[in-house]
Amino acid sequence: MKKAVTTLSLWVTCLFLLNSGVSAENKPLFRIERNKNANVVMYDARLDANGNIDKKNPIDAYWILFTKQGQRKEISAFEKKAYGYNATEKKDNSYNLVLKAVKDKPMTIVLVNGEPKAEILINNKEAYLSSVYVSASDALIPKVSYLILTGTDQKTGTKVTEKIIPQ
Repeated sequence: MKKAVTTLSLWVTCLFLLNSGVSAENKPLFRIERNKNANVVMYDARLDANGNIDKKNPIDAYWILFTKQGQRKEISAFEKKAYGYNATEKKDNSYNLVLKAVKDKPMTIVLVNGEPKAEILINNKEAYLSSVYVSASDALIPKVSYLILTGTDQKTGTKVTEKIIPQ
């Protein structure tokens, strides 16, 4: 009897959530790759049921552990010092986004034809960011040697890159 009640409860909850009109989805924005291993940090835009960027929680950042069959893992408080971000709402459902890993390259999260994009200057060209590659030392507290930003030029659609050497 207890099992039947639990199963019924789960079905009722699922039906309520499906019919409540409250659904959201994540859409990938860009990723951070590193020289240390195949694991990546993903940054997704969270969209609400209307397809707008979620005002309460616009960004979802997490690890994809390719070294462990592609498992998802949340970024720890310690890791947020390197992979964290600051997102602030602008107008027209867009957000300013500053990554801790690339503080000198602020970006704007916007919707383009319903798809979220991270607008950023790459080599002085307005681009949509697709990835950041980080090369760092293999120490307890790694030192970043360089970063490579990769994206798509907004005007031409061609690939653009920029190598940044931290000072």
